[in-house]
Amino acid sequence: MKDLIAGSRKSKLALVQTQLFIDSLKCDVKIKKITTRGDKIHDVALAKIEGKGFFTKEIDEALINNEIDFAVHSFKDIPTDLPDELIVASVPKRESPKDALVSKFQSLDDLPINSKIGTSSLRRKSEILRIRPDCIVQDLRGNLDTRVRKLSEGMYDAVIVAESGLKRLGYSDYHPLNPEVFIPAACQGALAITARKDDSDVLDILSKLEDPITRFSCNCERLFLTTLEGGCQIPAGIYTRIDENKKTVYFIGFISSLDGKRFLKIEDSVSLKDGLNIIKKQAEKLLNLGGREIIEEIRKGGN
Repeated sequence: MKDLIAGSRKSKLALVQTQLFIDSLKCDVKIKKITTRGDKIHDVALAKIEGKGFFTKEIDEALINNEIDFAVHSFKDIPTDLPDELIVASVPKRESPKDALVSKFQSLDDLPINSKIGTSSLRRKSEILRIRPDCIVQDLRGNLDTRVRKLSEGMYDAVIVAESGLKRLGYSDYHPLNPEVFIPAACQGALAITARKDDSDVLDILSKLEDPITRFSCNCERLFLTTLEGGCQIPAGIYTRIDENKKTVYFIGFISSLDGKRFLKIEDSVSLKDGLNIIKKQAEKLLNLGGREIIEEIRKGGN
């Protein structure tokens, strides 16, 4: 079989993630670096950009056009409606789903009054303001190294990023946030490997790194988000945890106003076989309890 070609964004983290996956495959793979629309826009928050697939569309096109054989993505970047020709062929074992505080202070509670916190995520903004309404949340885009550098230059008192990225890039000076208090994004920390549906040889190779538990957790989390009609434009998150016996799934999810003042949360533990069905029903419950009104207000430009 010919050497495979993997598609990846050009960011340092994306390339590290791609290389980590390739190393686990234990076969010859070259990397093709691809610039996406999300990589080109650095001065606008993702929530203000129209459309979907900010970090995937150009890579999807390369796959469809046979320029690459598979692509390595952060699962949370992938829209729920992939092009018909493509499939999530493999979901490897998940890295930490948690968010992390990068700061000289140990926790959000330790930050001084009116501290400046950097993030471009509406989800993180709403959770910060729910816990610390006095803090000033400022937009912060750019790759992980750029965000940490801006913190070290004194532009912020803290930044909040995914712990998985920090781990993969070798950072150690940070403080993980309790995912049952500061609820992560759906699929955070997980990778999704996409490929063409009809490429059976590649699908067979990729399937060897499939982790069923991570796949199930991500399916639950994506279902929660899509039921809420959520995306970058809506502050919503979900955390799932499966017990050691693989019989029960615990989950906690929320939808919030932008200012964190209206914070609707669900929490439950159910059998694995009922997980998807119950999570969908709980998301619908959140909509009926006021989630629809929150979504409508946000889309109209309110809090």
